[in-house]
Amino acid sequence: MDSGQLSITIALMLSVFTAVAYTAGIITRKEHYFKSGTIAVYLIAAFITIASISLLMAFINRDFQNLYVAMYSSRDLPLFYTISAFWAGGNGSLLLWIWLISLFVAILVYRGPRDDLLKHSVVILMAIQTFFLYLLVFLSNPFNRLDFVPPDGQGLNPLLQDPGMVFHPPTLFVGYAGFFIPYAFAMAGLYLGNGDWIYRIRRWTLFSWLFLSLGNIFGSYWAYTMLNWGGYWAWDPVENASFMPWLTATAFFHSFMIQERKDGMKVWNIILILLTFELVLLGTLLTRSGIIASVHSFGQSEIGPYFIGMMAAVLVGSIGLLIWKYESLDNRKIYESVVSREVSFIANNWIFVGATFAVIWGTLYPIVSEAFRGYKVMVGPQFFNQVNVPFALALIILMGICPLIGWRKASILNLKRSYTYPAAISFFLTLVVLLLGGNNIYILILVLGCVFATATHVLDSARNVKHQQKTHKEGILHSTWHTFRDNRRTYGGYVAHLGMVLLVIGIGASSVYSQTESVSMHSGGSYSVGAYTFVMTGFDQEQLENKVENIVQLDAYKNGKFIEKITPSQLYYPKQDMDVVKPWVWKRPLSDVHFTVQSIGSGSATMKVKILPLMNVLWYGAYVVTLGTIIAITARVKIRRRRGAQ
Repeated sequence: MDSGQLSITIALMLSVFTAVAYTAGIITRKEHYFKSGTIAVYLIAAFITIASISLLMAFINRDFQNLYVAMYSSRDLPLFYTISAFWAGGNGSLLLWIWLISLFVAILVYRGPRDDLLKHSVVILMAIQTFFLYLLVFLSNPFNRLDFVPPDGQGLNPLLQDPGMVFHPPTLFVGYAGFFIPYAFAMAGLYLGNGDWIYRIRRWTLFSWLFLSLGNIFGSYWAYTMLNWGGYWAWDPVENASFMPWLTATAFFHSFMIQERKDGMKVWNIILILLTFELVLLGTLLTRSGIIASVHSFGQSEIGPYFIGMMAAVLVGSIGLLIWKYESLDNRKIYESVVSREVSFIANNWIFVGATFAVIWGTLYPIVSEAFRGYKVMVGPQFFNQVNVPFALALIILMGICPLIGWRKASILNLKRSYTYPAAISFFLTLVVLLLGGNNIYILILVLGCVFATATHVLDSARNVKHQQKTHKEGILHSTWHTFRDNRRTYGGYVAHLGMVLLVIGIGASSVYSQTESVSMHSGGSYSVGAYTFVMTGFDQEQLENKVENIVQLDAYKNGKFIEKITPSQLYYPKQDMDVVKPWVWKRPLSDVHFTVQSIGSGSATMKVKILPLMNVLWYGAYVVTLGTIIAITARVKIRRRRGAQ
């Protein structure tokens, strides 16, 4: 038994021991049980780290007697992608996931107050970790060895030989692993009748949401720069799997504030956390079971039924606990008027949940159709776009309403003072877009909503800075700094909102106004788009480590002046006997031009040229959302206790 196999086996036994030790400590109230369990938590993280290093070294040393290494690497695979092959298959990615969970639990135990809430949470986390380790040891073991040594491995799928493979999957797994903590605290808090759980998970949820967001963005950029269709989101089942928990977690951030201020929506917040956790498990099921065809899936696996059982057990156990403890939650009425911030947050939640179930239905419909019709009916991107575009537009408009509307009950005076200028600006600019030829109804609503949301956020920020300036007699710069520094939670959210505005502008413009043409050119031939002319200057070929790159060379001119050399290409991988397109994305200030080679003949090439207006705004929006989330994470939230609360 090698070190990796031994380490995960010991980690499994320690997980069982930790769950038993913490349970014994809770029952007997004897501290030595918790101390021994805490030591075991650290040892679990250490042993799974050893196992992860062992698998990584097996890849680096080209240990092809290891079945998993032989399946996903080869001698000609560059080191950069040899490392990323660690999580290219189901077994290695499960080890990565478990390693992250073990680290997060160790950090939680080390940093958190050792109260009943933490102790009960650790029991839940250990039960979950034991389940995953059982799968790793007995069903999805990355350390299984062959009885012979192959001369070479099968190699990594050429589509995975991209920098996106290094960043996209691990980032998603950080987000997935992080959501285990909120679920454990929610269930522990529900069992104990301790409402502090919602404060204890705030940063964990934001952290997990941030990495899930980054994982989706990295995956989108990977698709955009690697695949030949010139898009960034295809509503693939596994793309949807990472998007669904993002939606429910986003809803939770907003309803959290209602529980904080009004001591209400307690049941709803528990349901949102439960739903987020279940959707994380569903994502794993879709990826590993092979029940739905996906370019991201790991193919057929034995662990699919186990995940279905896990999801059922979590759902039944959690709902049963919620029913048992329902009376103790003491829900309160949370709004006095339909014209209030509370109601806008409720509407926000229902839109997010509605979008989630629409995506769930579209993703699982092939399974449902097969069960009732005997064959699978696949759902295309058109369904998801038709359903989710209205949801997105409604959310943008709500985003503009929420910052300025009053709590409890908004007066007519408040509404006039808050929304007159933002509404006037947004209607004026929407009219300008209409007069300039933008007659697409969705684009007009998008412009209206984005301008309205931006205006309300800027107006609220300006008023608060002015109040700070007047109250403390400070200059404009000091007032701005102190206002933002002292309200990082609020303004982190505002920054993230403005990032979302940029995201939807980029998505809307690049989707509605994109242009695609197929062009056949010979050496010396040219193709013109507006002020740009592209001249094919020839071909080139390069022999790289494990592939051959056939390059089409183009010169780009604007008004007759040379401005860029463009080199889209096709990559040929001899080991897999596979051709892969390598697009060239020419980034311009107001649009991207996406070139992909469809075929290369004798002295000629056929290319697809796609123009995507404001495409760069989408990526800028992602940066801004990331910045806003980081700002919000740094803010501390004071626990609000109400009279009679525990």
